[in-house]
Amino acid sequence: MPDVADSSLPPLTPPPSPRWRSACASAMAMALAACGGGGSSSSPGETAAPVPPPVSAPSPLPMPTPAPAPGASAPTPGAPAPTPGTPPPPPPAPPPPPPPAAAVSGIAAAGLALTNGTVRVLDATGKALVFANTAVAPTTGAYGPIPLGNVIPYRIEACGTVGDKPVCLWAATNLGGTVNLTPLTTAITVLASGVAPGTLMKEGQAAKGLTDADIAAAHTLVRSALAPALSYAGLASDFDLLAGALTPNSHTGQDLLLDAIALGLGVDTKPYVTLGSRFGAGVVYLEPGATPQGSISVDAAAASMDLAGLNTLFSGMAAGMATEAGCPTGLPPLFDTNVRVSTDTQVASGPDLAAQVLCFRLAGVLPGAFGETDKLFGGKLLPTNVDRCVFDAALGDPVCRVSFVYQASIQDPTDATNKTLWLLQRPLGIEQAAVKRSDGWKFLGNRLAVQASAKARLVLARRVDSPTTPDVYSRFLDIAIPAVGNLRCARASQKDTNGADVPLALFKPHGSGRYLSLWSLSTSIAAPSLNAASGATRGADIITLPVPAGATGDTTARNFARAGRTLKIELFSDNACTTPLGGADGDAISITVAGQLPIATAAMSSQPWPTLAPTSATALADLKGAVATKVNYGPTWTFAHADVAMSRAQLCMVDSACSVKLVDLELPGTAKAARLSATIGILPLAVGDYKLLRLMGRASDGLVLQLDTASCKGQVSGVPC
Repeated sequence: MPDVADSSLPPLTPPPSPRWRSACASAMAMALAACGGGGSSSSPGETAAPVPPPVSAPSPLPMPTPAPAPGASAPTPGAPAPTPGTPPPPPPAPPPPPPPAAAVSGIAAAGLALTNGTVRVLDATGKALVFANTAVAPTTGAYGPIPLGNVIPYRIEACGTVGDKPVCLWAATNLGGTVNLTPLTTAITVLASGVAPGTLMKEGQAAKGLTDADIAAAHTLVRSALAPALSYAGLASDFDLLAGALTPNSHTGQDLLLDAIALGLGVDTKPYVTLGSRFGAGVVYLEPGATPQGSISVDAAAASMDLAGLNTLFSGMAAGMATEAGCPTGLPPLFDTNVRVSTDTQVASGPDLAAQVLCFRLAGVLPGAFGETDKLFGGKLLPTNVDRCVFDAALGDPVCRVSFVYQASIQDPTDATNKTLWLLQRPLGIEQAAVKRSDGWKFLGNRLAVQASAKARLVLARRVDSPTTPDVYSRFLDIAIPAVGNLRCARASQKDTNGADVPLALFKPHGSGRYLSLWSLSTSIAAPSLNAASGATRGADIITLPVPAGATGDTTARNFARAGRTLKIELFSDNACTTPLGGADGDAISITVAGQLPIATAAMSSQPWPTLAPTSATALADLKGAVATKVNYGPTWTFAHADVAMSRAQLCMVDSACSVKLVDLELPGTAKAARLSATIGILPLAVGDYKLLRLMGRASDGLVLQLDTASCKGQVSGVPC
C-alpha cells in the first residue's frame, strides 16, 4: 500500500457492522442444520430427509514439473522442494590451477650453436617472462634453466647468429623440462600453432593451439616427413626432436640430421613449413591440418662424407689466414689441385696462385668479390655450416657448398674522431665449395666458372609525410650473371610443382657492363621478354627481375616454396639463345636463390622490418638544403624481432630510383642508427621535394629487405610518392 494518500485510488469499502455479522452467523447455523451438520437436528415426530451416498472424488492429475532455467541443474527426484524465498546453493568451487611447469632448459643450435644468443619466453597471454639467465652458451648452445609458472603454454625463442646468418629458433611447452631450440622445433611450433612465423613471438598476442595434443601431432608430422633423414642420421623413427640428445657441430645424431635438412617458413593461405634435403633431393611442404606434399631423399654416398673433417679444414683455413706473413705458405696445403679463386678483377687456378690471390685480397691489395678493398688480416673467419652437396659420378667425389666469410673490425667512416669500429662481413667469394678427397676435405674455391648468384628481395615503400597513404609491397629477383668470355645470353628458369622448367627471364650483355642485363619488353618497359628476337636491354648491369603482383607473381613465389629455390641458368654463346656455351660449367648451371619470396600479404607485413623512430620520420620530411650546402641526418630505428642483419643506408633525392644518391653507407648487422652527411649538388633540396631514406638488410633465410621511407610534401597526399 502506498505510504501516502493517492486520489487516484478507488474509495475503500467500510468493514461490516457488528449487527450484520450476527445475522450472518444465525443464517450459517440454520444452513448447517438443514444439511444434517452440527449433530441430530430432527425434531420428534419429524422424518429425516434421506442422505445421498458419498461420491468418490477423482484422483488429482499430477502437476507438471517446470523445466529448470538455463544454466540451472534439474532437481533431484525425491529431494525436498526448496523453501520459497531460500537463496540457491552456491556454485561449485572452480578446479585448482594446474601446477607450475618445471623450469625449462635445453640446447639452441642450427648445426652450430647460436653465437650471441639470447632467450625470450612468452606465457599464454603473450606476456614476456622476466628472468636473469637469458644467454645461450656460445659453444654448447645450452640455455636455462628458466623458471616457468602455470600460464601455459609457454613459447620460447632464442635469437643470435649462426656463422654469418641472423637466426631465431622457437619451441613451445606446457610441461617445461628439456626443450631444445632448433630449426626442427621451429617447424613443429609453427605447425602446432597455425600462426604466421612473423607473429608467433609477438608480445601481447595470446597463444593459439600449442596444447600437448597439438604439439604431439605436429611432432609426428615432421618426423614422418623426415624419415629418410632420420635413418641417415642413425636416429629412430620416433626420435624426440624436442628433447633428444644434441651436440652442436658434432655431425652425429641429431646434429647430423640438422646438417642434412634445410628449413623454410612462410605464409600462403595458411602458415607453412618446408623441409629440403641438402644431401639428396626433394622438398616436403607442410601446412597445419593438411596432407604433406612432396618427399625428400638422401643420397647413399652421403654416408661416407665424414662431415667432421670439414671442421678440420675450417680450423686449418683460419690458422692459415691468421697473419699476412704465414698466409702464402699456410693455405696451399689445404687447397685442392682444381681450386679456383676470384676477386673483383682476378681469377686464379691452382693452389699456389689461388693462395697468392686470396692473401692479396686479405691484405687489401686486391678488391673483393664486390669491389671492397679493406684489409682483413687480424679479423675472424666465421664458423661455417655445410650447404647443399652434390654426389655426381662425373665429379668423382662429393662437392659441398660452404660459406667462408671473414668478419673484420673496420673503422666507422662517419666517426673518425672516436675511432668507432664496426664488425663487417666479407665473403671470400660467391658459391664457394669444398671437395671430399681420399685424404680429407680440400678447399675448392669457386664452385662455378660463371660465378652467378641470385637473391630474393622484398621492398616496402612507405610515405611518412602522409600517414593515411597505404604501404606498398613489391617483389624482385636479383640475378647476377657475370658477362664473361663468349657468354651472349642466359635463360633463368625455376621448377614448378610437377618438376617442369618454367622460364622466368633472359639476360644479355649491355655495353661494357660487368653483368648481363635483363632482356625486357622494351627500353621503357621493365617486364621481361622471353622472346630472344624481340626486346631490349635498358642499360648496363640491370640484374633486377620484377615479380608481378597478384596471382602470376604468387605462382612464381609458390613454386620456389613448394619445389625448391633452385634456379637453372642455361648459358648460350649467341644472341638468339640457341647455341650452348659449353666450357667448364657445361651448358647450364644451378644456383640457389637466397631467400624465399613471400606469397601472402601477411607474410610481407610480418617480416622483421626496421621501424623508423617518429622523430626520424619528421626530420626526413623537414630535411632541406641549398645548393653546395651540407645536410646532416641521423635516423634511428628499432626491430620487431631479431632475425635480421642490416647492410646499407642510403639517402636519395629526386625519385624512388635513387637517381641522385646523397649518401651510401655500409652498416654493421646490428646497426640501429646511422649518421648521414652530404653536400647538396647542383639541385637544391626543398621541404616539399622528394627525398628517400633506404634501409637494407637480410632476413635469416637470405631474403633482402628494403625499406624505402619517402617524403614528398609537394605532392598530393594519400597516395604513394
